[in-house]
Amino acid sequence: MREINFEHYKIFYYVAKFQNITMAANYLFLSQPSISRSVKNLEDELGCKLFVRSKKGVELTTGGE
Repeated sequence: MREINFEHYKIFYYVAKFQNITMAANYLFLSQPSISRSVKNLEDELGCKLFVRSKKGVELTTGGE
């Protein structure tokens, strides 16, 4: 069984809260690419897309909700 990385869930929470990857990265003192990578890893782990990304930010998908 694969070990759960709770850091991915924390990052997911802040991206969803701010609806913006860059704002979440700034808040968490992480780089934007590391936030994007964590979200992608969580999406792969869960087998569903969590956010719809646009130039304005991100929105939760049904799976993300």
